[in-house]
Amino acid sequence: MIELTEIGLFLVLFVALFVGWAMGRKNPTKKNKQTKKSIPTDYFRGLNHLLNDQHSEAIDAFVDSLEVNSDTFDIHLTLGNLFRKKGEIQKAINIHQNLLARPEISQREMRMVQLELASDFMSAGLLDRAGRLLLNMASTSRKTEFQPKILTLLVDLYEFEQSWDKAIQIGSELIKEAPTKKEIKRLAHFHCEMAQESQKKEQWKHAFQYYKEALDVDSSCVRASIGAADVLNSQGRYRDAIKELKHAAEQDPEFISIILPKLKECYQKVWGSGGYIKFLQEQNQKKPSAALIMGLVQHYMETDKDYAEMFLVEQLRLHPTIKGFKELISLQLADSQGYNQQHLVVLYELIDQLVQAKHKYQCRQCGFPGHQLHWQCPSCKNWGVVKPIHGLEGE
Repeated sequence: MIELTEIGLFLVLFVALFVGWAMGRKNPTKKNKQTKKSIPTDYFRGLNHLLNDQHSEAIDAFVDSLEVNSDTFDIHLTLGNLFRKKGEIQKAINIHQNLLARPEISQREMRMVQLELASDFMSAGLLDRAGRLLLNMASTSRKTEFQPKILTLLVDLYEFEQSWDKAIQIGSELIKEAPTKKEIKRLAHFHCEMAQESQKKEQWKHAFQYYKEALDVDSSCVRASIGAADVLNSQGRYRDAIKELKHAAEQDPEFISIILPKLKECYQKVWGSGGYIKFLQEQNQKKPSAALIMGLVQHYMETDKDYAEMFLVEQLRLHPTIKGFKELISLQLADSQGYNQQHLVVLYELIDQLVQAKHKYQCRQCGFPGHQLHWQCPSCKNWGVVKPIHGLEGE
């Protein structure tokens, strides 16, 4: 069965061939004015392969029959893209290199082909060749319409290589040329990657500087605020760390479950639990979550168990979560006995297994779920799109 992309490919080829053939009959050159133009023999060879379900051979034959000229340039470019998307990288490279070898293509068309060829090289893992081609284009195509695309591919290349310093350099040029929210967010995360490398080497000053540079690029980068707080905490600057963590909660309340354990630790080292509890209460008023509710329940349990249970039941009515229900069963277990206790234990264990099996994080872009927080989605490769899951099965 022919795939959808192959059907589209054949359709493009058929249309291109007939258009080219018809134009040739309508506007023959002076040299061939008396010669009747016929359909290329490779066209019939391609049909024969197609009828015999030899799809790859059919495509090759159709490509051979399609001459390169100003009318068919876009068709060849599209064919190369389709081959690359299908994973037939060498065929894509051959088509694009064949186009480059044509002296009749314009400078603009040459740049278009070079960009596609660079993408071919990257898909094939030929990163050195892609890098040389793109760097040469970047130096010769300044102030042209192609510069943003060239810089984007270079950033993609350095990101793949994890050459964060080069990615930052080119990424900074890119957002000057074409500032987009996606590229700004990506550049901020490159700074965070450099910060993490410095943290591993215990170069705290450099790490903190990189996090601050990330926030200069993208003021909404919650990763940078959390990272800066970690650096400050490691240096004993707990009050400053608290400020960074509170700022992170303002940047994106969805990360509150990541922020709370760090914030609690810092508060306990300087002011005790008073400021921490006040923060929990304020945030729960703004946007309730399982992490906030559990934090308050644990605090109320220290002084009034009945109030803690009543508070939890009230919160579950307003904001039902499986985690909250598990906590309620845990509270009731302490006062139960006999068969009631046994039944609650079974129920608690079942709920606990359910909580453990559920994913904690999900990509807001492609839906990729996971048990760990990835700042770059492993599936769609976008930055800063994976967040804690909220709702009945999450926060």
